[in-house]
Amino acid sequence: MAFKLKVKNLVTQLDIVTKGFTTSKMTGNYKSAFKGSGLEFDGFRKYMPEDDSSLIDWKASVRTNGLLIKEFKEERNLNIYFLFDVSTSMLFGSTERLKNQYGAELIASLSYASMQNDDSIGIGMFNDKIVRGIKPQSGEKQYYFLLGALTNSKLYGGRYDLNKALDFTLQFLEGSSLLFIVSDFIGLQKGWEKYIKKVSAKFDVIALMVRDPRDRELPEDVGDVVVEDPYGSEKLSLHPKSISKKYSKYVKKQEYQLEEVFKKAGSEFLSLSTDKDFVNPLIKMFARREQKFR
Repeated sequence: MAFKLKVKNLVTQLDIVTKGFTTSKMTGNYKSAFKGSGLEFDGFRKYMPEDDSSLIDWKASVRTNGLLIKEFKEERNLNIYFLFDVSTSMLFGSTERLKNQYGAELIASLSYASMQNDDSIGIGMFNDKIVRGIKPQSGEKQYYFLLGALTNSKLYGGRYDLNKALDFTLQFLEGSSLLFIVSDFIGLQKGWEKYIKKVSAKFDVIALMVRDPRDRELPEDVGDVVVEDPYGSEKLSLHPKSISKKYSKYVKKQEYQLEEVFKKAGSEFLSLSTDKDFVNPLIKMFARREQKFR
């Protein structure tokens, strides 16, 4: 299926959609879920009876002739990087949005939440190579720069190689960054598991699997259909009803194995579907992370 973007005001439209999705609850949960690298000094305040006396700064207290406590604020400076699958497999959809459109809205929403918290954001859009790499930076200008890349139709399509994308990320991205991998994970090549272990050892990794309902279940109320390899020219005629149960069973097994690989590597895995919004699943994931790191 060809990827057709609306030509007029794409960045503006995506910005409007993003701000609609990015509720105050989502932004608040985002901030709680991702902690910064440490604490930085924010100033002094007067000691109160309910304060811990061990926090008193005696040198400053002597100078001012009053008890003072040092206050600190979280030094966030988070480095957020989105590794976004823009291969042909993502140019499919049986719902209102193609998988890549859903993924673009998802990334834009997370980018907006990141911008609200002064975090640095960047992106690597990939098929069987990196078609666009933007180094993480903070600020509103960077947010709109990302939106511009996400709405560039020339960057979509092509084959798929997650291994190369992860290898690039290992060389390109600074350690201790937060890495979101947004993909349908269809067409994985041999050895992808070892790359997941490598990136998970270096970064805080969250895999966001985006799938269409038809990726999981075949329609049973139709006759013969022709399916095509998204990465080649091979076509196959089949009768969906005759294989639907086997197909669903295979997909469930594959998705379970995917999740297990990420979990064993110490990473997060979230399964999303294009017929359902991503806001509530993200908020629940943020809440789980907040509990985990308390």
